[in-house]
Amino acid sequence: MQLPSRLSTSTLGDLLGALHREKTTGLLELCELRTPSGSTVPGRQHRIQLFSGLVTAVETPLRVPRLGEILAKEGSAPEPSIQRLAALVAAHRGRRTGEVLVAAGLIPATAVDRALRIQLRARLEALFSIEEATICFHTARPLAGSLRQTGPLPPSDFLHGRPRARDRQRRAGSSARAAHSGPAGAPPRAARADEPRRRALDVLGLREGATEAEIRRAFRRLAASLHPDRAAHAGDGAQRTARFAELSAAYHLLVA
Repeated sequence: MQLPSRLSTSTLGDLLGALHREKTTGLLELCELRTPSGSTVPGRQHRIQLFSGLVTAVETPLRVPRLGEILAKEGSAPEPSIQRLAALVAAHRGRRTGEVLVAAGLIPATAVDRALRIQLRARLEALFSIEEATICFHTARPLAGSLRQTGPLPPSDFLHGRPRARDRQRRAGSSARAAHSGPAGAPPRAARADEPRRRALDVLGLREGATEAEIRRAFRRLAASLHPDRAAHAGDGAQRTARFAELSAAYHLLVA
């Protein structure tokens, strides 16, 4: 199974759907990339553990309710128990909070399991807000120690009602149709918006519809002959420098 390399070319719902259909076991890793909106933290990592296509654990630095907060909200832990919970967890560092609570007799195991499942859903839900990230998948990778296995979550928790790439394409199609209603004699707004991309493709010698892999290959091939430090032919160094700058700007516009 071939997964995309960038989250922006798909959606997390599509990724999880593909892995679910294939009943895949392994670890899905997302590493955030910079976006124009500044909504991401470049380099921040998130991991989703799957077993037979179902989500069993999520590790993320994004803020989600703590176990004690969930237990209090669910009414499973009165205030005295929450206070004792904090003391016990501090005294048993390295052990899972749920294990400590059950062993101390403060919370029933069923209540802890329910709270852990709520927390797992909250962690997964938080990942759907990520706009851009690189995607890596490690098949049948052992469960990391920092990932707590509380699932599996049913498909309704991570598939139903989630944003899909096809929905994005439908919205884009609707926007394109609306763009053709501009003033008479003026080029459509969509055409004007696409003009920088077409110019960038021309600089790289590519046609509309070129894939990211084709863009990268064209850039590397042209850079090898145009880069001022690597050019083998004689000529005007200033012109080569300007041409390389134009090439670099076109490349970054297309892959950003």
